[in-house]
Amino acid sequence: MAKISGGFTCLSETNCIITGMCCVNRVNDKSSALIITTQKSVINVKESETKPCNIWTSKPNQHFSCAAISGISTHQYAACINNKLVIWDDSVPDITKVKPLVTMGTIQRLYPLDADGGCVMLYSNGAVYTTKMEQLLESVTEEQQGLLKPGEVIMDSHVWSSDGEGMYFVCLVEHTKQHSLHFTRVPGMNKSAEQVIRVSIDSPSKLLHTSFHTTNSQMVMHAVGSDGDLYECSISHNELPQCKILSCHPVLKKLSSNRHAKQVKVASIGLSLVAAVGLEGEYTDHVCVWDTKYNILLAKQSLQSSTDRTRITVSNIIYASNHVWVSTNHGIHAFNVERAPSTLSVALGRQAASEETSRFPVIGQQWRFDEQGEFEGDMETDDGNQAGDHGILQDILNKEKIKSAKQFKSAVYKLLSSKQLPVNHVDQATMLHSILKHVCDRCAEDKKFWPKEGLVDIVKTGLIAASSCTDFVSCVIERGDIDVLISCLQHMQDIPDSTLASVIDFILRDLSSDTDDSGKSDTPKRCPIAEDKAELIDLTLKCPMNDIFMLECIAKVKFQQVMVLLRYLYYRLNTTIADDEQTLPANVVIDWIMLILDAHYSQLVLSPEARVLLVNLNQIVETLSHYHDEVDAVHEMLSNLPSPITETPKAKPDAIYSIEVLKL
Repeated sequence: MAKISGGFTCLSETNCIITGMCCVNRVNDKSSALIITTQKSVINVKESETKPCNIWTSKPNQHFSCAAISGISTHQYAACINNKLVIWDDSVPDITKVKPLVTMGTIQRLYPLDADGGCVMLYSNGAVYTTKMEQLLESVTEEQQGLLKPGEVIMDSHVWSSDGEGMYFVCLVEHTKQHSLHFTRVPGMNKSAEQVIRVSIDSPSKLLHTSFHTTNSQMVMHAVGSDGDLYECSISHNELPQCKILSCHPVLKKLSSNRHAKQVKVASIGLSLVAAVGLEGEYTDHVCVWDTKYNILLAKQSLQSSTDRTRITVSNIIYASNHVWVSTNHGIHAFNVERAPSTLSVALGRQAASEETSRFPVIGQQWRFDEQGEFEGDMETDDGNQAGDHGILQDILNKEKIKSAKQFKSAVYKLLSSKQLPVNHVDQATMLHSILKHVCDRCAEDKKFWPKEGLVDIVKTGLIAASSCTDFVSCVIERGDIDVLISCLQHMQDIPDSTLASVIDFILRDLSSDTDDSGKSDTPKRCPIAEDKAELIDLTLKCPMNDIFMLECIAKVKFQQVMVLLRYLYYRLNTTIADDEQTLPANVVIDWIMLILDAHYSQLVLSPEARVLLVNLNQIVETLSHYHDEVDAVHEMLSNLPSPITETPKAKPDAIYSIEVLKL
């Protein structure tokens, strides 16, 4: 989750566009600074202050073509003005007085190295060169061999560092409307990179504005597509050497309209957290933070001040130094971002508080398919398998190709037993959910189609959340398939209380129709229902539930079914003393008895049929209470014994004497 707080204006300059930022931790005075570069100025902001310490502005006919950096040991700065290198320090008040140096090649980005006071240069031709800050002027006079192919253009770049795998310059490259990621390992001092790892991006839409976030082991890229969706792709250091194609799948549908997509800017603030500006509707003039894992809006903050309500035009957004920095037509604004690990409970809470819950649904409720029905998840592919990856899923969802339950089972087995599932577990669950949804829709049209064995295989993966496919459980109950129902109870996650109540109602309704007087027995030693049905009820009652929400659900169950369940719980209370994995634990039995008494108390008290059962239940409760009081007394006596108690060793038959030590 994330929270936006505070907010201050760093620079009140009209129509400024942030082009880069550099966080510097000074070694000599142990201070931290943020170097902000716009098209016309370089701003030095101390981390402890909200106002700039220094501002250097270029001439009217010049602009900063490369974002500025600063050394960690000295207060020297380096940047490019009109593709010419400029180096200065804090003593220089006017940067226009510094003579620029013509470089051999266009420097696209500079990046400081904290380890040894050096810097890395990325050229527009893809070349990467490492040098010392003090040797920067000499290095730029040497021509560097490019690593890009003809026609390739760098759209965005980022540095990905890892303790064990070294450092990579990651470049998003475009060539004839196709995108790819180039990973260039940062070379040693005074050396040029010689090799690059090219990974193609499989994206259904053209990528417009992009942003990167990296950890020691993983890199994620978020991008706004031309269709208005927010796309995401990720890769780890271990996958990098073998990866050739990286799928870019949508994580937020219709973040904006197609014609407005170019105005949306995003900044990655975590592996699954994204800040966005330039949106439409109620989010206009706001900076918003979304959780892409659960598709939930976590926070939003207005960009407008209380005194100035004029329209805001956003030019860029960058995340740095735990702040989201937004450049608008009014200046540069900074917002503090507090991050914490995302959880499903937080996501659901945010979902309940949102006014437009249908726009950004919880995971599992959004079937991520395009108009042609192709899956857009993060697929694990090799060279020849990419078409086959989509083909298996398409076959399962095509009722013309899958005409029988046997064909369905075969296709599901082929999908689950091979490497055709997405790499990410979230995308795996989404794909399997879509298959179950397809089965529900098809069964509504064709009553004869019911691929029982294939459905059991899908449910047994343990990736299905029942809360996101309640229609499927309802379909299983309607079909009366006990085997599939048992698999759902054993392997499904997050079963809603209303669904559990429906399962209980189905089982008890079935019992009341196929048993004569067995369900009306109040004999403690005799189970009022058949053994196989008792196992099914035990499995249902042991599922996690919330007694507050279940109270309302169990109150809707018919009184006749409630009587059967209460008789069964009365029988279990007589036979269950301690928790046993093979039977129903005593605490579960007591919880459900209390739940039923609370939900149907008036009917139970007034019903002559339930009076005898309530009297017997009261007697067994009194007996068990007295029994547990006696057990507690014995426990108090035995708890004073030393622990652990060891068995006294027996003396050998031929021993003359033995010594025993007793601990009291």
